[in-house]
Amino acid sequence: MLGENMYPLVEQLEPNTAAKVMGKLLEMDQTRVLHLLESTDALKAKVAEAMEVLRNVYQQQASNPTEQLADLALN
Repeated sequence: MLGENMYPLVEQLEPNTAAKVMGKLLEMDQTRVLHLLESTDALKAKVAEAMEVLRNVYQQQASNPTEQLADLALN
């Protein structure tokens, strides 16, 4: 239910990575997720934070192809 309400908002901010960002946001405590639905500024800040984490992960994987292959094997 929360995800259904939040996804369109996140998709407006980050259309290409909305699903990945949503996965991270929904791992948070339900009370914090509700706050994000109520506060556009808080949602924007949390989405920006999630995007920074995703960028860091992608950069680390690009610099270490062996680790990237290991991640694929685990999935």
